[in-house]
Amino acid sequence: MRTVIKYVKPYLFTALFALIIKAVSVFSELAIPKMLAIIIDENVPKGDMEAVLQNGALMLLFAVLTFLFNVIGNRASAHVTGWIARDLRSDLFKKTLSLEACDTDRIGLSSLTSRLTADSYNITNFFARIIRLGMKAPLMLIGGIIITLTIDYRLALILIAVLPLVALTVYIITRRSVPIYNSQQQRQDEIVSRIDETASGIRVIKALSKENYEKRKFSASAKALSDKEIEAGRLTSLTKPINDFIFYMGLCLVIVVGACMAKTDGEAASGKLLAFMTYFTVILNNMIMMTRIFVQASRAMASAARIEEVLLIPTEKSEPCELAKRSESDSYIVFDDVTFSYGSGKPALENISFTLERGEVLGIIGATGSGKTTLISLLLGLYKPTSGNIYIGGREIGEIPREELYSIFGVALQNDFIFSGTLKDNITFFREADLSDIEAAINTAKAREFVLDTDEGPLRMATTRGTNLSGGQKQRLLISRALLGNPEIVILDDSSSALDYKTDKALRAALRERVGTTTVIVSQRIASVMGADKILVIDGGRITDVGTHSELLEKSEIYRDIASVQQI
Repeated sequence: MRTVIKYVKPYLFTALFALIIKAVSVFSELAIPKMLAIIIDENVPKGDMEAVLQNGALMLLFAVLTFLFNVIGNRASAHVTGWIARDLRSDLFKKTLSLEACDTDRIGLSSLTSRLTADSYNITNFFARIIRLGMKAPLMLIGGIIITLTIDYRLALILIAVLPLVALTVYIITRRSVPIYNSQQQRQDEIVSRIDETASGIRVIKALSKENYEKRKFSASAKALSDKEIEAGRLTSLTKPINDFIFYMGLCLVIVVGACMAKTDGEAASGKLLAFMTYFTVILNNMIMMTRIFVQASRAMASAARIEEVLLIPTEKSEPCELAKRSESDSYIVFDDVTFSYGSGKPALENISFTLERGEVLGIIGATGSGKTTLISLLLGLYKPTSGNIYIGGREIGEIPREELYSIFGVALQNDFIFSGTLKDNITFFREADLSDIEAAINTAKAREFVLDTDEGPLRMATTRGTNLSGGQKQRLLISRALLGNPEIVILDDSSSALDYKTDKALRAALRERVGTTTVIVSQRIASVMGADKILVIDGGRITDVGTHSELLEKSEIYRDIASVQQI
């Protein structure tokens, strides 16, 4: 919780102002029942109407002041909690973007989404309660007790006797509710994941008539979340009835004892008893408010732990190490005996070694699950090798500042995304670029016919995920984005699979014309890599053969089998 509490510090002055204003409202609110007791017990019996009017005016003044102070305090509280929510979500989103791929995999995208939404809401809602009631409720409680002691210590002792019972109830329920809320948030993550998966695959689901199957899966996840919510609700819902029972039993005792006192002291004690019952009710209401704060605190603590888990993940250093490792090879890209494993399982890549010169084209081919995309992820620095080293331009990639490393690449990945916006915005991705550079990237990607040569041109709108574009159009749009800015290394990870062979051939020829650009093409189609200067054949996470197209046809059985199937 400490990390999250730090977000209050920049707005501490405003928060303190709100707390002080709310505290001032307590004194004016507590004065009203006291003035009522004076009117009933002192002014009315004496028939002093002037005193009645004066004290009545004071009561009205205190009521107006209470109203004004509460409005001002609540407005200040709303500003503070809004600012805290903004900063917390912004930092959490920034941190999410800067996470290493392994951390993202470990936490899960659905869980990160849930932490950005539901968890941050729980925390800001807790801060809102604290600022609005954190000082007012305790002061009303303490102030009420003090005033009741001045009215009649015997009645006040009854009130004081029930408070430890209330505190014990709150402690037990809060302690038991935190683990339940943790589990509830995990079920919330599953719901978010289920919704995301369904939205992504809605076309396939409909095409295969699996709507009912997906409904059953979602219903199971929803039931698991509902069960946890019911469990948490059952536990926390006990707080109010138990506390109400304790307080009302205390109130009954106050009435009985007060009635006996009224019989002894006479009619003059009726105002005192009425005031005492009013204070008792005030104390009851504020004690209930405090119990709600504790209930909210248990939920906030569970959410804070989940958010802190993300915020406290170490950030990769952005500056190179003074003793950075240097490659002994003069080649531009070097993989030196690289092995990588996701977690503690079987290595996804093992003993990968190869070199690539600047300006060359590297083809990578292999069966599904052979490790092609994992190799690309390592080259991009998204994951760290379990062992071995990767060098670009003689420098180990772990020692290259992130911004510098990523600026080297232009990437079109398998599952890249298209957002709702113009085709131009999807290509530039809001980078500064001259129109000539944009057109050059579009021409190289062979996307001119649907981007430039239309009535709307590059201002044509694309829908979310590019649902109004064909598969080939989406891939050429993504390739245009990768080529913009003349990157030193262009990576095309199975990004031409939807292109016809004629367009694919024209694309590869256009890429060849980009002098000085090093190109890495990952594909399952030999036609896409056959013109490469060097082709890696990967099988089971290992490089089985390296060579040109003609060399691999002679020495690689796997490559010949693929070529035979594809009739090449």
